[in-house]
Amino acid sequence: MFVTDALLRKSLVICQSLGRKGIPVTAGSTTRFSPTFLSKYCHESVLYPHPRNNPEKFVDFLLDYLHKKKHDVLFPTDDITLQLCARYRDDFEKVTHVPIPGQEQVMYGLDKAKIVKILRKLNIPHPQTSLPRTLEQAQLAAVRLGGDVIIKPRTSSAGRGIAYVKQAHDVAQQWYAIHQTYPYPMIQQRVPSGTKFDVCVIMDKRGEAICSFVQKEIRHFPVVDGLSTVQESVWLPELVEQTVALLREIGWYGLAEVEYMQNSETGELMFMEINPRFWASVQLAISSGIDFPAILYQVARDQPVPQQHHYTVGLRCRWLFPGDLLHYLTNPKRHEIEPPFFQFRDPNTVYDGISRDDWRATLGVFVSFGHYVFDPDLWQMIFRRRKQHTASTPPLLFESSVSDTYDLWDELGEPNHAPKTPII
Repeated sequence: MFVTDALLRKSLVICQSLGRKGIPVTAGSTTRFSPTFLSKYCHESVLYPHPRNNPEKFVDFLLDYLHKKKHDVLFPTDDITLQLCARYRDDFEKVTHVPIPGQEQVMYGLDKAKIVKILRKLNIPHPQTSLPRTLEQAQLAAVRLGGDVIIKPRTSSAGRGIAYVKQAHDVAQQWYAIHQTYPYPMIQQRVPSGTKFDVCVIMDKRGEAICSFVQKEIRHFPVVDGLSTVQESVWLPELVEQTVALLREIGWYGLAEVEYMQNSETGELMFMEINPRFWASVQLAISSGIDFPAILYQVARDQPVPQQHHYTVGLRCRWLFPGDLLHYLTNPKRHEIEPPFFQFRDPNTVYDGISRDDWRATLGVFVSFGHYVFDPDLWQMIFRRRKQHTASTPPLLFESSVSDTYDLWDELGEPNHAPKTPII
């Protein structure tokens, strides 16, 4: 079993889940400062080329490694590694099993704009969305949507690249600034923010939902639009049914986390996005009784797996360090948060990345925080300063799919008189 992105805490959790069931795990990363490497459940550690900076070298290295050392299943756990494995899925399937959707289906998760047409077909509530390709169209889109809007990258995570715009005359300038780093961002109606829910599902090759789990996000870092630092397991079967119908329509295979946000004024749950890989807080699902890594491993090997849709409700999980600590330090209402930050002995709370039977990996989680001390994005989030967007190499996603924006524009009923060549 090979797990990528060993620096991430979710990769550590996946390694521990599989290792406790006697499955030997090899973990890969770009740095030795990876907590998963320290886990007693990590059978072997591998350093590979950086998948974002050297995608071709990464693919060549991993294919060669898996050809020489047989592993029955490969789990890509981050967006970029998953995207590369999807692009070269046929090659990887020759040497191992990769339980991910095809490249076309994966793009519905990696590219937030592609899903809109299907949401309309299935009448799933979602924010009104426009896909401008010129400055003029960006301005017109904001006027047509009315009120406050959000400019959001088609691909990003942890709230990066998102801008909230109250005045319509600022939209074009903001859209262009974000475009420099995240090409052709979309503009959405701003929905009154409410509670966020995540529906987690594994679909088999027949389109059947093998397991499901729902969590409510309680706290985040950054405080607005960041990764959740505290979650709670909840029971929402109707939302699960809606999510499974959506994934079937796409033709999904493997794991998906589908995010919804409750409109604080109407109470309506609105679709936000699909994540086609393990989510950061997978520990809560495992602790609640749905072991997603073990189940996905069985699905990948075409083993018979009984459906699992019942789990412990009301269990909470905390990403204490550094996530919830940073939330506490940056939240001006830190003394009013529930549950209180200094409540550490709640019997209904488990801790993400902290394991009594794997103390070296737990120590690695704390030590690895030093890796982020030099991350400018982290300091931007802590001090809430406006990031200056500068031109850069477009994310890998758009090397082959910028033109999709044009087709989607027409599909979504936007004005069809716009020129095919973007005018910036």
